[in-house]
Amino acid sequence: MRMITLQKLTLQDYPLIQNMARFYVYDMSRDCGSQEGWELPADGLYECIDLKSYFIKDDRIAYLISAENETAGFALLNKVGAAPYVDWNMGEFFILAKFQRRGFGKESAFKIFDLHPGVWNVMTMPLNQSAHCFWNETINDYTHENFQLAAKTILEPSPHPMNVFEFRSAG
Repeated sequence: MRMITLQKLTLQDYPLIQNMARFYVYDMSRDCGSQEGWELPADGLYECIDLKSYFIKDDRIAYLISAENETAGFALLNKVGAAPYVDWNMGEFFILAKFQRRGFGKESAFKIFDLHPGVWNVMTMPLNQSAHCFWNETINDYTHENFQLAAKTILEPSPHPMNVFEFRSAG
């Protein structure tokens, strides 16, 4: 039996997550790389938006995901969904390549959903087919096909299209 743990993070852990986020952006570039703004930076280092808000705002939670006693990724939750009644939104979710396609991401997501009951949103960029496929399968399995999926325009920080999964977690 494999062991997956979630550790709630503090501001001291922010540099680790911000550094790992470079690999998160690199992974997303596989699907989104043809879109303007996803070119390899001149210094060869992908950058991620600043994730510090997940460590300092009260309506956000950061988790380190460990698998087999090793750092395997992170999950960043917020309460900024596509509708005002949403309780939780998966702001960012990343599993290192070593642990991908082995069930660790799905199992981690299930644990997170169980820890935080309520109405959930998980959003994916339209070009990010890898994320869309992962979340479609994961949420389908978690909810036993009891979810909604819609293409929506999200207004913040500026209008942009997203695929929005919505479902309820009973915890």
